[in-house]
Amino acid sequence: MQHTFHLKAGSLTPAFVDLVRKMFGDKEIKVVVEDVKPVQMSQQDLYRSIMALREQFKDLKIDPNVDISTLADEVNL
Repeated sequence: MQHTFHLKAGSLTPAFVDLVRKMFGDKEIKVVVEDVKPVQMSQQDLYRSIMALREQFKDLKIDPNVDISTLADEVNL
């Protein structure tokens, strides 16, 4: 299982740590902390980019029997 959280360092609280504990139980976990540079893209540019991707993959069909969550977990190992 993998989760990504984007938040400000000042938002780290004991409640956040408790949330992570509840999600992962007693499993061994890896914590990676990196600074994130803000994306300088307007809402309009973002919209255009998303619409271009939708157009590019408009004819793509996904087998309903495929477990996309499992595929994502395998990719994020």
